[in-house]
Amino acid sequence: MSSPGPVAPTAAAACRLRPLPLGAARITGGVWAVRQRANRAAIRKGSAADVYEWLETAAWEYGREPDADLLRALRAVTPPVRVGQAGHLLRAAIAQVRATGDRRPLQVATEVADVLDGSDDSHPALAMALVELFRETDNHRYLDLARHIVDTHRPTRPGYLAAGAADVAIEQDDGDLLDALARDEPADSGPGGLHWAWRMLLATGEPHYADLAERLLDTSDPRTLASLDNYLATSDADGVQLHLYAPCLVTARLGEGQIQVAVEVEGNRIRARILDAPRREWTLSIRVPAWAGAAQLRVDGGAQRAWAGTYAEVVRAHRPGDTIDLVLR
Repeated sequence: MSSPGPVAPTAAAACRLRPLPLGAARITGGVWAVRQRANRAAIRKGSAADVYEWLETAAWEYGREPDADLLRALRAVTPPVRVGQAGHLLRAAIAQVRATGDRRPLQVATEVADVLDGSDDSHPALAMALVELFRETDNHRYLDLARHIVDTHRPTRPGYLAAGAADVAIEQDDGDLLDALARDEPADSGPGGLHWAWRMLLATGEPHYADLAERLLDTSDPRTLASLDNYLATSDADGVQLHLYAPCLVTARLGEGQIQVAVEVEGNRIRARILDAPRREWTLSIRVPAWAGAAQLRVDGGAQRAWAGTYAEVVRAHRPGDTIDLVLR
């Protein structure tokens, strides 16, 4: 069974879209592949702001492209126990268990989380990290603690805290909290804003949040850059959704069948080439950015207008070899 990525809503979570498992989407070229290679080179040299950032980044890098030397380097580091940096510690531990299968850092993280009483607000990412710890352990105390942190900090929520609030909202099916988050977007142009936008996209399926995530991509920190493949596409019961455009390969399960799509990006054209598909009708949804003045969708030589700020949906029994082109004007 595939491991979950950085954001892993439970089966009971009230979200419109589901993230793909770790490794199910892979950037294959373009500027983001270049940046990921540079990021990996920096991690190999041990350059990071702190040990927790290094551990999380290295773990997602290993999950993206397994490497024996990188795994040895990860296992050689014992994370320091700093309750005041619990959010960073939890994120690093979760990345390691999901990307490498090593549960030892998770044991340390749970011991730290068990002594928190909700008063520790040293980093706004703590609520977000606690929800992922709940998702990993099924211990509802961590979700309750995340909820306490979110409620304590109303109404002001920077991006990371708003991301944690969105996680809480979908795990507790709290429509009021989700509506409040939608009304009061965090003024965060950094990675925290990107994390919030992605969670709101999962919760609602609204293309506005994918547009926002696209605008914030350049603010990616090393940890987000290492796991960026996980933010390209999602799935639901009907098919696959393509959100952020980079040359990539996307693989998803649909019932008993498999969908595999290669995405090519050339200038103003995004091409989705079907490599594998179940023998039934399913939907490929391609985001048409809000900034596109005009767009056209071409399927099997036929063309249709595609509206900016929406998802162009192609519903059919796709076959291997089919191509769908989105041309932006």
